[in-house]
Amino acid sequence: MKITTFKGNFFEIGEQQGKIYRKNEMNVRNVKINHNLYKNQLRVYKKHYPEMLEEFKGMAEGGKFDEKKMIYNFIAGETLSFINRFDLKKACTMFGVKNANGFFVGRNYDWHPVTEEVFEVYKVKNTMKNPFIAITDMGISGQSTAKPKYLFYNADDAINDKGLFIGLTFAYNNKWNYGLSCIHMIKLIAETCATVDEALKVFRKVPLCCPKNFFIADKHGKMVVVEHTSKRFKILYPKDNVLIQTNHYTDPELAQEDTVLHEMPTHNTFLRYYETLQKINARKERFQLFDVMKILGNIESCICQNHPDIKTIWSLALDMKNLKYKLYWKLLGKRKEKTLKV
Repeated sequence: MKITTFKGNFFEIGEQQGKIYRKNEMNVRNVKINHNLYKNQLRVYKKHYPEMLEEFKGMAEGGKFDEKKMIYNFIAGETLSFINRFDLKKACTMFGVKNANGFFVGRNYDWHPVTEEVFEVYKVKNTMKNPFIAITDMGISGQSTAKPKYLFYNADDAINDKGLFIGLTFAYNNKWNYGLSCIHMIKLIAETCATVDEALKVFRKVPLCCPKNFFIADKHGKMVVVEHTSKRFKILYPKDNVLIQTNHYTDPELAQEDTVLHEMPTHNTFLRYYETLQKINARKERFQLFDVMKILGNIESCICQNHPDIKTIWSLALDMKNLKYKLYWKLLGKRKEKTLKV
């Protein structure tokens, strides 16, 4: 697996990505700007993440794109998809276990099966921020967008050089807000935070545009889930050194706003949650890193998904204490794996 590395300041990193987008024939000429959405999103980014705007300007320069349309495409894209009710079939399973053997995190990323052919791992070595490694589905929303001209680098999972991991799962709620895109929230936290507590400070001051759940863990043994409706969020802490997140809100207040069974009555989020809990509990005190894939990679369970419209694309098995990170893919065929280094 080839890992692309972007180096420099924000503008320079954007410029490098813009050249790739130009080579792949990305086209923003036909982007139609909703000026109210653009104005409000731009206000949020200027206040909370102005460096990202510099990166977008670099993309426009590197790819010779219209700057305003390029910026709008990236700061409003997730909101527009949400308003138009796209992307409502995502899943994902994440968990953390801590015992005398160490601190282990597991993650399955579930999305359109075609994602397996386009997902990438990339590194960012920003001279101004924390270096990090990220795994990306390249922004695809389905079969029709699994073409080079639609692909872009977005951090669905990130691990930085401080030993902090953050990843997301899809959440079902009908609210949206003016705020950062979820992928930019992950990137911002990877760039600026070393601990879970620092990441939580970001969530307390920076708004999010659309519902998502975030799993955050650090090398010091702390882990939390942030369940976010976009209007508000709740922080979940481990119970008996175990923490699990799938796609439903487990916080009692947010659960009242959960729309997963309305949107998809046959969704398996509850099955995956409780099967994960059952498998962890069977080995909780003896749990080690190799147990992560016994849970996530079991093709006989509902945790490792294989359906016509959704499939487990990649898995992560992370030893947070010893900073050892493993990526697995092609889980349903000849499994491949790679050690990740920031």
